[in-house]
Amino acid sequence: MSVHRPSRIDIVCATFNRSTAIRATIDSVLAQTVADWTLLVVSDGSTDDTDDVVRAYRDPRIQLLRVGPYGHPGGPRNAGVAAATAPYVAYLDHDDRWSPIHLATLLGLLDGGAALAATGCIRVDESDAELDRSGFTDLIWHPELQTTNAMFEPTRVGHVRKLLAEVGYWTTEHAGYEDWDLWFRSARHGFDFAVAAERTALLTVGPHTRRNGLRPPQAVVLQWVDSQAEAEAVLQAIGTDEHRSAARAIHLTELRDWYAALADSSRYRTAEGIVRDEVDDKLREFFVQQGKHCLLEELGSTAVGGRYAILLPLWCATDQHAQAIGGVLRARFPRQHAYLRTLTGGATA
Repeated sequence: MSVHRPSRIDIVCATFNRSTAIRATIDSVLAQTVADWTLLVVSDGSTDDTDDVVRAYRDPRIQLLRVGPYGHPGGPRNAGVAAATAPYVAYLDHDDRWSPIHLATLLGLLDGGAALAATGCIRVDESDAELDRSGFTDLIWHPELQTTNAMFEPTRVGHVRKLLAEVGYWTTEHAGYEDWDLWFRSARHGFDFAVAAERTALLTVGPHTRRNGLRPPQAVVLQWVDSQAEAEAVLQAIGTDEHRSAARAIHLTELRDWYAALADSSRYRTAEGIVRDEVDDKLREFFVQQGKHCLLEELGSTAVGGRYAILLPLWCATDQHAQAIGGVLRARFPRQHAYLRTLTGGATA
């Protein structure tokens, strides 16, 4: 007869009406090489047979909590963490899965002293066809990188359970990118991520998932012009081969300079095996192979008080976060700001 051991890590899975997909999610937890876990499936007022599917699992480590409805994952995740008792918490979205070594990988980082830990991932569509894999930039962490990039979906993350009480819990006010909001606030409280290169999380991305239906609620203004015609001319210019190539070259140089500067910080973190002298070449290779856009290619415009703002749309949840992103962009990408000024005829920022 097996002896039930106290949980080393509690898993919070917020769900709503996923009676089919959640079976594979739960099965991936049962397949973990680590056995001393508890899975807290938090049903956000499900109206289908999701609750019955969860109850059908007879493993005492799988528990169902019914809450809400909240309408987005922040509330259910808070309820799950409140019910957790293990020293660590991990998250698993209801249409995602883990490889068998996921929890072992997270626990290796958390037991090693990390407050927050994240693994690599593979993204698939709803037919399980691979879309992409987490790349080189996911192997390096710093508060500035966390501020400006929505790093680490919840399914990839584990943390010390008591962390939430200090940083303020999952937001229930802003639907969309709740994870980025929490990791941003955690970084501002002094908590750092440890990262693993292993791609142990399998994330489902498709037209019916929340990740695919979000719109940017914030923006940072990079430049002002006097008319709609001027704004449109700037955006059209950025779309030409000449300006796009020049802007991307500037962006790559500034990106590499940024990472080099961060490497001297006490809060700079890399996955095991990352060699500092190789980061510059790896960044260039990643940027070129992925065909990543530069800062100026993401711009839009809008009328504000009789003038027109040329702005960068942002997917972060709060004004405070948007202001922090703006501060990093001004400090780390001055040449792109200068290039934009030349396209606007030297208008004031």
